[in-house]
Amino acid sequence: MEIAVKRSCKAGATCWRTSVVLAVGLLSALRLSGVATAQDLPARADYTAWLAKYAQAEPSFKPGDVLTRKDIERMRPFVPPGYLGQLDFPDVRMEIGAPQDHTPRMDFMECTEKYVSQVRLGPAGDLQNYICGQPFMLSETSSSDPLAGIEAAWDFEYRWQNFGFAAYSVPWIWVSFGGTHSAVKIEKPPTNWDTGTGFNVPLPTTAETATMFAGGGTFPRMLQSTYQRVYFNHLAQLMNDQHGVLPVPDASQFEFKDFLGFFDPFDIRGAAFIIYRYNDPLRADDAWAYIPNLRHVRRISVEVKSDSVLGTDLTLEDFFGFSGRVLEWHWKFLGWKDALAVMNSKYDNAHYFGPNGTIPDDRWTMRRYAVVERIPIRSGHPYSSAIELLDVQNWDCAYLIIFDHTQRVWKIFQFSEAWSEDLKEPALRRINQGIHASHTQGVAAMDLRNRRATLFAIYGGGFPNLTAPHVASIFDPNSLEASHR
Repeated sequence: MEIAVKRSCKAGATCWRTSVVLAVGLLSALRLSGVATAQDLPARADYTAWLAKYAQAEPSFKPGDVLTRKDIERMRPFVPPGYLGQLDFPDVRMEIGAPQDHTPRMDFMECTEKYVSQVRLGPAGDLQNYICGQPFMLSETSSSDPLAGIEAAWDFEYRWQNFGFAAYSVPWIWVSFGGTHSAVKIEKPPTNWDTGTGFNVPLPTTAETATMFAGGGTFPRMLQSTYQRVYFNHLAQLMNDQHGVLPVPDASQFEFKDFLGFFDPFDIRGAAFIIYRYNDPLRADDAWAYIPNLRHVRRISVEVKSDSVLGTDLTLEDFFGFSGRVLEWHWKFLGWKDALAVMNSKYDNAHYFGPNGTIPDDRWTMRRYAVVERIPIRSGHPYSSAIELLDVQNWDCAYLIIFDHTQRVWKIFQFSEAWSEDLKEPALRRINQGIHASHTQGVAAMDLRNRRATLFAIYGGGFPNLTAPHVASIFDPNSLEASHR
């Protein structure tokens, strides 16, 4: 695998880009276990037909029911095409739970009520007069409204997340469809990559992971990382004391910053990325990478964010369902849809099963979603379009469906989430209790075209409060080179 790196420029010099090989052993052949033909995969038009046919569908099941393979046709109106096929196996079991109130915390809702009437879209689709809370109220929106798509995109961008999501330890498990796998060993990150939020979460033992990662699927490789996102502006919880701005130097410039650091296996240990998203929606992101075999920090180009991260099925733009820049896409609101998803898990940690080990063995609930399509403005983007199902209460993404340039499904991401108030482990409750937000506990990123997946399980995840010294240090690009030692 190769990644484009933009080198810094001296005054008057011409910037140039080079390609560098990333981690040792990331061979594309390792990720392939047969390729699906185009006829096997749903077309973009199938989603238009599904939305139209089942727009007013009512379920024939109720909370407390358990759906099995004989109930596939009962699931069909409420599970996106392409993903439904993944549920068609003999031992499939879908426990139906009661819908739960996922209203964000009161300070965010008060911000919404106070400021929503003044928010406008600028000429470029940018937000104007936005202070805090949910930018737009879309409950009465029609698919005929040409502005509904980008309004939904901004509602997703500024959904309630306290100061941002942090994950202590995240295994990225490569999955080849078919075969079997052994138990998974979850590691702790190095102390200098601790998210600085006081996490001390007991990690599952190898024996415990045997039940968390059940079923089939070959696991040829696993990467392990730590991750943190911090929001700097429009913070409802700081409106009274700090005018919504995080009390750190230069905070007013930024919407958020991301840190992603890999600590296992040995051949990528120390690889890390930092991304700056600016408060000005017209300003391009800045991003840096430290690649161990280069031994230098490099600024990375915009195009790299749409490339695979270290050979996995995820790009930097795919985080949370969408982490790109809103104004780099055309947006269209396709309508409202009731769908089944794992949005209030009965577990603290994700559980998977199925023939490829990528299906949640959990509680599913019926929830209402805004269905939004985005099409990249950049002609060279690897995706032709993507459809997201966004929860109407908290705007979290339940499904991300990605299409290639033949207008066939390429990837489907399924997000498993727990409600912050339902977590049981004391360390998790400490950083989540009272937040009133959806806690992502797992993501199954399935590449249906190439019959493979990357499975993400999140340990020690949540929405902690922060310390200013930690925020100042972890997002400093100059610290990347030293931090891997």
